[in-house]
Amino acid sequence: MLPEASTLSRLYLKIADDPRVTVWHISLYTSMLNLWEQSGFQKQVKISRKLLMARAHFGSITTYHKCICQLMELGYILYTPTYDSYRGSVIEIVL
Repeated sequence: MLPEASTLSRLYLKIADDPRVTVWHISLYTSMLNLWEQSGFQKQVKISRKLLMARAHFGSITTYHKCICQLMELGYILYTPTYDSYRGSVIEIVL
């Protein structure tokens, strides 16, 4: 079953109202929500660091890795990294 538009709004508002979250987290998270939506809301979504960095306007790989790990620690995503650029890493949006 596909999430409703209100689900995306709820997820965005949840992170936007969290005082632990910075604008960098929000930028990366909304980019992930967009990829999730484009995938047809599949449970697992393959991600590309290069694509997410471009969409979130990140210039630093360090900032990207810090934010993605923090989003996982804060419970917004499940992240399964791979170090194989052909397979890609996988995220799950936590509802």
